[in-house]
Amino acid sequence: MLQTERIVGAWRNSAVSKVPPGELVLVTDFDGTLSEVVPDPAQSVALPEALQALSRLVRLIADVIVLSSRTAEQLEQLVPISGIRLIGDGGRPMPRHAQKEALEHFNGDVAVLLARIPGAWLEVKPASSAIHFRNAEVTGEEMLAFIQPLLDGRRLAADLGRKVIEVHVPNAGKGNALAALLPGEDPGGVVCFGDDENDRSMFDYVGSLDVPHTCVGVASPEAPDHLFDHCDIVVDGPRESGALLDEIVEWAEAGGEQ
Repeated sequence: MLQTERIVGAWRNSAVSKVPPGELVLVTDFDGTLSEVVPDPAQSVALPEALQALSRLVRLIADVIVLSSRTAEQLEQLVPISGIRLIGDGGRPMPRHAQKEALEHFNGDVAVLLARIPGAWLEVKPASSAIHFRNAEVTGEEMLAFIQPLLDGRRLAADLGRKVIEVHVPNAGKGNALAALLPGEDPGGVVCFGDDENDRSMFDYVGSLDVPHTCVGVASPEAPDHLFDHCDIVVDGPRESGALLDEIVEWAEAGGEQ
Protein backbone atom coordinates (compact mmCIF):
# COMPACT_ATOMS: atom_id res chain seq x y z
CA MET A 1 0.00 0.00 0.00
CA LEU A 2 1.30 3.45 -0.83
CA GLN A 3 1.38 6.48 1.39
CA THR A 4 0.48 9.69 -0.42
CA GLU A 5 4.03 11.04 -0.28
CA ARG A 6 5.31 7.98 -2.15
CA ILE A 7 2.93 8.34 -5.11
CA VAL A 8 5.30 10.60 -7.01
CA GLY A 9 8.02 7.96 -6.95
CA ALA A 10 5.61 5.19 -7.88
CA TRP A 11 4.47 7.07 -10.99
CA ARG A 12 7.96 8.11 -12.05
CA ASN A 13 9.11 4.49 -11.78
CA SER A 14 6.16 3.17 -13.80
CA ALA A 15 6.50 1.88 -17.34
CA VAL A 16 4.08 4.40 -18.82
CA SER A 17 5.90 7.41 -17.39
CA LYS A 18 8.47 6.89 -20.17
CA VAL A 19 5.77 7.33 -22.85
CA PRO A 20 5.19 10.76 -24.43
CA PRO A 21 2.04 12.22 -22.81
CA GLY A 22 0.38 12.65 -26.20
CA GLU A 23 0.50 8.88 -26.72
CA LEU A 24 -0.93 7.86 -23.33
CA VAL A 25 -4.48 6.52 -22.88
CA LEU A 26 -5.93 6.59 -19.35
CA VAL A 27 -8.87 4.36 -18.41
CA THR A 28 -10.61 4.61 -15.05
CA ASP A 29 -13.58 3.17 -13.22
CA PHE A 30 -15.92 5.52 -11.35
CA ASP A 31 -17.35 4.14 -8.08
CA GLY A 32 -14.63 3.40 -5.56
CA THR A 33 -12.01 4.96 -7.83
CA LEU A 34 -13.09 8.52 -8.63
CA SER A 35 -15.72 8.55 -5.88
CA GLU A 36 -16.22 7.01 -2.47
CA VAL A 37 -18.67 4.11 -2.34
CA VAL A 38 -21.78 5.23 -0.44
CA PRO A 39 -24.90 3.39 0.81
CA ASP A 40 -27.12 4.96 -1.87
CA PRO A 41 -25.48 5.03 -5.34
CA ALA A 42 -27.76 7.90 -6.31
CA GLN A 43 -25.93 10.06 -3.75
CA SER A 44 -22.46 9.32 -5.10
CA VAL A 45 -20.33 12.15 -6.46
CA ALA A 46 -16.81 12.24 -7.83
CA LEU A 47 -14.16 13.79 -5.64
CA PRO A 48 -13.59 17.37 -6.86
CA GLU A 49 -9.84 16.83 -7.11
CA ALA A 50 -10.38 13.81 -9.33
CA LEU A 51 -12.66 15.74 -11.69
CA GLN A 52 -10.22 18.62 -11.81
CA ALA A 53 -7.35 16.28 -12.69
CA LEU A 54 -9.35 14.57 -15.44
CA SER A 55 -10.42 17.91 -16.94
CA ARG A 56 -6.76 18.86 -17.25
CA LEU A 57 -5.67 15.48 -18.57
CA VAL A 58 -8.16 15.67 -21.44
CA ARG A 59 -6.02 18.43 -22.94
CA LEU A 60 -2.69 16.74 -22.22
CA ILE A 61 -2.86 13.05 -23.15
CA ALA A 62 -4.20 11.00 -26.05
CA ASP A 63 -7.47 9.90 -24.48
CA VAL A 64 -9.25 9.78 -21.12
CA ILE A 65 -11.87 7.04 -20.77
CA VAL A 66 -14.27 6.46 -17.88
CA LEU A 67 -15.33 2.81 -18.15
CA SER A 68 -17.95 2.05 -15.52
CA SER A 69 -20.85 -0.20 -14.68
CA ARG A 70 -22.93 2.95 -14.36
CA THR A 71 -25.18 3.68 -17.28
CA ALA A 72 -23.96 6.14 -19.89
CA GLU A 73 -26.69 8.59 -18.83
CA GLN A 74 -25.52 8.46 -15.21
CA LEU A 75 -21.90 9.02 -16.24
CA GLU A 76 -22.88 12.12 -18.19
CA GLN A 77 -24.20 13.60 -14.94
CA LEU A 78 -21.37 12.33 -12.75
CA VAL A 79 -18.45 13.26 -15.03
CA PRO A 80 -19.54 16.46 -16.82
CA ILE A 81 -16.25 17.06 -18.61
CA SER A 82 -16.09 17.79 -22.31
CA GLY A 83 -13.72 15.54 -24.22
CA ILE A 84 -13.81 12.54 -21.89
CA ARG A 85 -15.02 9.30 -23.43
CA LEU A 86 -17.76 7.84 -21.21
CA ILE A 87 -18.50 4.13 -21.58
CA GLY A 88 -21.31 2.77 -19.44
CA ASP A 89 -22.61 -0.66 -18.47
CA GLY A 90 -19.06 -2.02 -18.33
CA GLY A 91 -18.72 -1.61 -22.08
CA ARG A 92 -20.99 -4.58 -22.69
CA PRO A 93 -22.71 -4.83 -26.08
CA MET A 94 -26.47 -5.01 -26.23
CA PRO A 95 -27.51 -8.64 -25.76
CA ARG A 96 -28.93 -10.56 -28.68
CA HIS A 97 -32.62 -11.47 -28.64
CA ALA A 98 -32.27 -14.78 -26.78
CA GLN A 99 -29.80 -13.28 -24.31
CA LYS A 100 -32.05 -10.29 -23.70
CA GLU A 101 -35.00 -12.59 -23.13
CA ALA A 102 -33.02 -14.66 -20.61
CA LEU A 103 -31.99 -11.52 -18.74
CA GLU A 104 -35.55 -10.17 -18.70
CA HIS A 105 -36.89 -13.45 -17.30
CA PHE A 106 -34.16 -13.45 -14.67
CA ASN A 107 -35.06 -9.88 -13.72
CA GLY A 108 -38.68 -10.81 -13.22
CA ASP A 109 -37.83 -13.79 -11.04
CA VAL A 110 -35.15 -12.09 -8.97
CA ALA A 111 -37.39 -9.09 -8.27
CA VAL A 112 -39.76 -11.45 -6.46
CA LEU A 113 -36.89 -12.88 -4.43
CA LEU A 114 -35.45 -9.49 -3.52
CA ALA A 115 -38.82 -8.28 -2.28
CA ARG A 116 -38.28 -10.69 0.63
CA ILE A 117 -34.81 -9.29 1.50
CA PRO A 118 -35.05 -5.85 3.16
CA GLY A 119 -32.45 -3.42 1.85
CA ALA A 120 -31.76 -5.32 -1.38
CA TRP A 121 -32.85 -3.98 -4.77
CA LEU A 122 -32.51 -4.58 -8.48
CA GLU A 123 -31.08 -2.13 -11.00
CA VAL A 124 -31.91 -2.95 -14.62
CA LYS A 125 -29.48 -1.59 -17.21
CA PRO A 126 -29.37 -1.91 -20.99
CA ALA A 127 -27.00 -4.89 -21.12
CA SER A 128 -26.90 -6.15 -17.54
CA SER A 129 -28.60 -6.12 -14.17
CA ALA A 130 -27.19 -5.26 -10.76
CA ILE A 131 -28.38 -6.67 -7.45
CA HIS A 132 -27.49 -4.16 -4.74
CA PHE A 133 -27.39 -5.34 -1.13
CA ARG A 134 -25.17 -2.85 0.72
CA ASN A 135 -28.09 -2.02 3.03
CA ALA A 136 -29.21 -5.63 3.51
CA GLU A 137 -28.26 -8.04 6.29
CA VAL A 138 -26.80 -10.62 3.91
CA THR A 139 -23.31 -11.55 2.77
CA GLY A 140 -22.24 -11.71 -0.84
CA GLU A 141 -21.91 -15.47 -0.71
CA GLU A 142 -25.41 -15.78 0.72
CA MET A 143 -26.85 -13.54 -1.99
CA LEU A 144 -25.09 -15.57 -4.69
CA ALA A 145 -26.60 -18.74 -3.23
CA PHE A 146 -30.06 -17.14 -3.20
CA ILE A 147 -29.95 -16.21 -6.89
CA GLN A 148 -28.09 -19.26 -8.23
CA PRO A 149 -31.26 -21.28 -8.94
CA LEU A 150 -32.49 -18.37 -11.08
CA LEU A 151 -29.28 -18.44 -13.13
CA ASP A 152 -29.22 -22.16 -13.80
CA GLY A 153 -29.94 -22.96 -17.43
CA ARG A 154 -30.06 -19.33 -18.53
CA ARG A 155 -26.47 -18.88 -19.76
CA LEU A 156 -25.96 -15.81 -17.61
CA ALA A 157 -22.89 -14.91 -15.59
CA ALA A 158 -22.91 -13.39 -12.09
CA ASP A 159 -19.97 -11.41 -10.70
CA LEU A 160 -19.79 -10.64 -6.99
CA GLY A 161 -18.35 -7.22 -6.24
CA ARG A 162 -18.50 -4.69 -3.43
CA LYS A 163 -22.00 -5.35 -2.05
CA VAL A 164 -23.34 -5.80 -5.57
CA ILE A 165 -23.77 -8.70 -7.98
CA GLU A 166 -23.67 -7.95 -11.68
CA VAL A 167 -25.60 -10.33 -13.93
CA HIS A 168 -24.87 -10.33 -17.66
CA VAL A 169 -24.21 -12.56 -20.63
CA PRO A 170 -20.92 -14.52 -20.35
CA ASN A 171 -17.62 -13.14 -21.63
CA ALA A 172 -18.83 -9.55 -21.61
CA GLY A 173 -17.00 -6.95 -19.56
CA LYS A 174 -14.37 -4.29 -19.38
CA GLY A 175 -11.55 -6.41 -20.74
CA ASN A 176 -13.52 -7.31 -23.85
CA ALA A 177 -14.59 -3.69 -24.29
CA LEU A 178 -11.00 -2.45 -24.20
CA ALA A 179 -9.85 -5.25 -26.50
CA ALA A 180 -12.33 -3.94 -29.08
CA LEU A 181 -11.49 -0.27 -28.51
CA LEU A 182 -7.79 0.21 -27.86
CA PRO A 183 -6.20 -1.37 -30.96
CA GLY A 184 -7.90 1.29 -33.09
CA GLU A 185 -6.39 4.01 -30.90
CA ASP A 186 -2.85 2.61 -31.29
CA PRO A 187 -1.71 4.00 -27.93
CA GLY A 188 1.92 4.33 -26.98
CA GLY A 189 1.00 3.38 -23.43
CA VAL A 190 -2.03 2.63 -21.24
CA VAL A 191 -2.73 3.26 -17.56
CA CYS A 192 -5.90 1.95 -15.92
CA PHE A 193 -7.52 2.41 -12.49
CA GLY A 194 -10.01 0.04 -10.82
CA ASP A 195 -11.21 -1.19 -7.46
CA ASP A 196 -13.66 -4.07 -7.86
CA GLU A 197 -14.29 -7.48 -9.38
CA ASN A 198 -15.56 -6.06 -12.65
CA ASP A 199 -12.14 -4.43 -13.11
CA ARG A 200 -10.30 -7.76 -13.03
CA SER A 201 -10.73 -8.38 -16.76
CA MET A 202 -9.50 -4.83 -17.43
CA PHE A 203 -6.37 -5.47 -15.40
CA ASP A 204 -5.85 -8.77 -17.22
CA TYR A 205 -6.22 -7.20 -20.64
CA VAL A 206 -4.09 -4.11 -20.00
CA GLY A 207 -1.47 -6.29 -18.33
CA SER A 208 -1.22 -8.37 -21.50
CA LEU A 209 -0.47 -5.43 -23.82
CA ASP A 210 2.84 -5.21 -25.65
CA VAL A 211 2.98 -1.42 -25.21
CA PRO A 212 4.07 0.07 -21.85
CA HIS A 213 1.24 -0.23 -19.35
CA THR A 214 0.49 0.36 -15.69
CA CYS A 215 -2.43 -1.10 -13.74
CA VAL A 216 -3.47 0.86 -10.65
CA GLY A 217 -5.49 -0.91 -7.98
CA VAL A 218 -7.61 1.28 -5.69
CA ALA A 219 -7.78 -0.66 -2.45
CA SER A 220 -10.54 -0.89 0.14
CA PRO A 221 -11.46 -3.36 2.90
CA GLU A 222 -14.09 -4.77 0.50
CA ALA A 223 -11.72 -5.48 -2.40
CA PRO A 224 -12.07 -9.05 -3.72
CA ASP A 225 -9.26 -11.50 -2.99
CA HIS A 226 -6.23 -11.34 -5.26
CA LEU A 227 -7.72 -8.53 -7.37
CA PHE A 228 -4.52 -6.50 -7.25
CA ASP A 229 -2.02 -9.37 -7.49
CA HIS A 230 -0.75 -8.19 -10.87
CA CYS A 231 -1.26 -4.44 -10.42
CA ASP A 232 1.83 -2.27 -10.74
CA ILE A 233 0.66 0.33 -8.22
CA VAL A 234 -1.87 -0.01 -5.38
CA VAL A 235 -3.26 3.14 -3.76
CA ASP A 236 -5.44 3.46 -0.70
CA GLY A 237 -8.91 4.53 -1.78
CA PRO A 238 -10.21 7.30 -4.05
CA ARG A 239 -8.28 10.11 -2.35
CA GLU A 240 -4.93 8.49 -3.10
CA SER A 241 -6.25 7.67 -6.56
CA GLY A 242 -6.92 11.38 -7.00
CA ALA A 243 -3.42 12.20 -5.75
CA LEU A 244 -1.96 9.89 -8.38
CA LEU A 245 -4.08 11.55 -11.06
CA ASP A 246 -2.65 14.89 -9.93
CA GLU A 247 0.87 13.51 -10.30
CA ILE A 248 0.05 12.32 -13.84
CA VAL A 249 -1.19 15.84 -14.62
CA GLU A 250 2.07 17.39 -13.41
CA TRP A 251 4.09 14.83 -15.38
CA ALA A 252 2.09 15.53 -18.55
CA GLU A 253 2.30 19.30 -18.15
CA ALA A 254 6.07 19.00 -17.85
CA GLY A 255 6.16 17.11 -21.16
CA GLY A 256 6.66 13.62 -19.83
CA GLU A 257 9.61 11.78 -18.31
CA GLN A 258 11.29 13.73 -15.52
